[in-house]
Formats: sequence, C-alpha cells, structure tokens
Amino acid sequence: MNVIKYAHKINGFSSLNITKLDVLSGIKTLKVATHYELDGQKLNGSMPATVQNLARCKTIYKELPGWTEDITKAKTFAELPRNARDYITFIE
Repeated sequence: MNVIKYAHKINGFSSLNITKLDVLSGIKTLKVATHYELDGQKLNGSMPATVQNLARCKTIYKELPGWTEDITKAKTFAELPRNARDYITFIE
C-alpha cells in the first residue's frame, strides 16, 4: 500500500482497478504490505531515495482472512463473500 500511496502522491489518480480477485480464492490468509520501515522509521506514502536504501527496508504486512468461495460469477460487490469485501475495503 505504501507504493500505492506514493504513486497517488505523484500521479493524483482517483480510482484503482482491481483485477484477478478470483485467483485469491482458497488462500487461507492474505498478506497485504502496508508500509516500509527504514532504520526503524515508518515510510508512509514515501519511498527511499536510493535503491540501496530500498534494499534495507523492512516490509510490514497486515494479515487478512481469505475466502474459499468461487467468485468467478460475481458481478457486484454485494455478491462477493464477506472476506473478499473486507479485503477490497481495506485496500480502499
């Protein structure tokens, strides 16, 4: 999500298109990278200035419960299982 925040800061987009959500079905726990830490300092919406510093970053994850339901036929947000909706809401 840190990369998304940084990309938004640079590009100013107002929406994201989430594709391939169905391939996550059956994964017990989904790990979402929320931010990086560099030397114990949280980088929230910014990126290190060098590739060397990026290599030193620690990625911090939030774990979310997955889902087992087949969602290939879902056409609306309401048709998704609760955990899939929660995953999308978290990303938003």
